[in-house]
Amino acid sequence: MLNSEPQAGKYAVTAKLLGIIHTLPKDQQVILLKQLVGERVTKHLFKLIVEMSEDQQLLLLDQLSSPLETDPPERTLSLEETEPSMRENPRRPCLINADCRIQGNSFRSYILDISIGGVFIETNEQVPVGETILLNFTLPAFARPVALPGKIAWSGPTGFGVKFESIPSPEGRAIKSYVDKER
Repeated sequence: MLNSEPQAGKYAVTAKLLGIIHTLPKDQQVILLKQLVGERVTKHLFKLIVEMSEDQQLLLLDQLSSPLETDPPERTLSLEETEPSMRENPRRPCLINADCRIQGNSFRSYILDISIGGVFIETNEQVPVGETILLNFTLPAFARPVALPGKIAWSGPTGFGVKFESIPSPEGRAIKSYVDKER
């Protein structure tokens, strides 16, 4: 792992795009998705299904056995590019500096989205799934730095997902408040 600063410009553009897309109504998000993938919708769906675990495929099969709803249920399968998973907590796109420590190696990167359950860290670093990580970051409007342990839940070419192991009450309230805050 490297001890280098990521290029802020690239991450700022990514965070801005995530923020804009996050605020779009669902129907406009679907239109954008169709514009991005064009006629390759079926190909992308097949690719996502192949990358899912068997449990996720069974959940999707169960969801598809009943009529599709305009609005997905509260707990639904997420088919994000490199992270097929169950989302139980709302996320907020962000750009927060983070110091990461994995297996005694430290590096600095950015949190690009956050929830009470975890974060997405953008990096080119390859990290092993299942490893423990210690994250240090500062939330806007929270008086002190946040230091939280977690586990690497998944890893892909553009970053990795962290699931928090335990969150003390003040930090949990601060994250929830930050995620729920309207921009």
